[in-house]
Amino acid sequence: MELRQLEHFLAVVDHGGLGRAAERLYLSQPAVSGSIRALERELKVSLFHRTGRRLAPTSAGLELVPLARRVLDDVVAAQDAMRSAREVNGGVLTVMCTPDMSGEAVASWAGGFTHKYPAVRLDISEVGSRQELLTAVADGQAELGFTLASGLRDDLGFVELGVQRLLLVRPRGHRPATAGASVPLSAIGDLPLACRQAAPHEDDAVHTALAAHGVEPVIGANVPSRSAQLAFVLGSGFQAFLPLRMCATALDAGACVVETDPLIESPFGVVHRSGALAPAAQQFVHDVRSALRSWYDAIAAHREAGLDLVDAVVAARNAAA
Repeated sequence: MELRQLEHFLAVVDHGGLGRAAERLYLSQPAVSGSIRALERELKVSLFHRTGRRLAPTSAGLELVPLARRVLDDVVAAQDAMRSAREVNGGVLTVMCTPDMSGEAVASWAGGFTHKYPAVRLDISEVGSRQELLTAVADGQAELGFTLASGLRDDLGFVELGVQRLLLVRPRGHRPATAGASVPLSAIGDLPLACRQAAPHEDDAVHTALAAHGVEPVIGANVPSRSAQLAFVLGSGFQAFLPLRMCATALDAGACVVETDPLIESPFGVVHRSGALAPAAQQFVHDVRSALRSWYDAIAAHREAGLDLVDAVVAARNAAA
């Protein structure tokens, strides 16, 4: 059975005869008649009987009418969906994040994309570990996955987007003796550290960096998210290493933010299944990269103007607000 046969069948039903159906379809009457006869042979039933100059559906024909309309409606819906996907005009884009690359961060980078393509729905979710994210992307549960550029899989593609820089966030009053001075990692002090929980068998940039400098911090809390880390700094007098954007929020809340020497830095990006990205995903990655580039450029410009990293982050955030 071919779709065109169902189209010809419905045209005859809707127009009551071969002649008008043929005109509507821009076909010859014999072509439509032959298509109907072939459909009847395949289904082994008569679909029409003649009443005067008209063709009326038989009982079998009447039963086929709603089924044929449903098939053609589904085909049109599929074509519309694929057209939207090709043209970035609609559909759903599923994005997963790990706790070290939180959904809040990704959402802050997605503003340009959502403004240009409001018909595309973004579904952003978080999973507990990098391995969960990689498995979800490989299995098709998510189209894109934001994560640090370590422990990746060879069967997935990866697009590097930037470098995550972590600053030390402390309770109010715990500033360096000299304003703007950096603190050596080996001298971060004995305040309890609120750490992001790392899944088993996953490297954690903070613990790796501290161990490399001979530091065994006092762990005050292991928490599942960056927001929880900040809550412990503000409410319990702990310290934590947090990404730049969250550091600006911490300053607004009254915390102290300190640059360490060296900085704890980790490349990050987006993983996807091998092969070309769908248009919506490709555009999303492009727009996120553009947003990040603007953010990094703004910070660099403020640093060239003489601000330290912490003040440059605040200035860049305020300019973008």
